[in-house]
Amino acid sequence: MIIAKLKWNTPLYKVDEFVTKFRNKVKNKQFDLEVKLTDTECLIYLFKKFH
Repeated sequence: MIIAKLKWNTPLYKVDEFVTKFRNKVKNKQFDLEVKLTDTECLIYLFKKFH
């Protein structure tokens, strides 16, 4: 599931702040976040952990 799609020129410190705030806000920690940076976009994916 994609939780955020940011502009390609978003500074990395803003991406880090977004991920940090999201992880602190969510009570259930049974998921993984993956940040994928390309030349055209920045995507943040959410994956559920299965042990």
